[in-house]
Amino acid sequence: MTSTRAVVLVGGASKRMGTDKALLAVEDQPAAIRICRLLDEVGFDEIVLVGGEGSRFEAHGQAHLPDLEPGRGPLEGIRSALAATTHDWTLVVAVDLLHLNDAAIRTMIEARADHPFDDVIHATSPDGPQPLFGWWRRSTLQTIERELSLGHRSVRNVVGMLRASMIDIPADVLRNVNRPEDLG
Repeated sequence: MTSTRAVVLVGGASKRMGTDKALLAVEDQPAAIRICRLLDEVGFDEIVLVGGEGSRFEAHGQAHLPDLEPGRGPLEGIRSALAATTHDWTLVVAVDLLHLNDAAIRTMIEARADHPFDDVIHATSPDGPQPLFGWWRRSTLQTIERELSLGHRSVRNVVGMLRASMIDIPADVLRNVNRPEDLG
């Protein structure tokens, strides 16, 4: 694998969960750190947590990047991540994908090679698209910034404006954990 960059979006307020999802214990470690470990194990050479307060991860030594303009949702996290890199592609992973595994990550790595002309290559399942597990090309930054400047924060709407491919990933892997009852 060539030089690769991944970011884990950790800036959410976790209102429905009632506690910081990035710090939920998964396999005896914070969810965000578990995802970083998975990304490292499959060969990503740059892994950055994006959004929220970075001090909550200092004990883990994980790189952190604050949102350029906090409080504007995951689209702002993607914007912040893409604005801070020279990499052509960045794999974006939402921290609430607690069932993510190395097989799904490897599938996404392979998909990037198969879709060289797309702007976004994101996961999907029978439950629907999951653009917060996908490759985002740095050239999408202008579209993202324009939409945010207009007050539009929908990631899916931005994806609809771009050349995008969807990659099938099992629904159980893409299940978001947003509320305590989703943990079971």
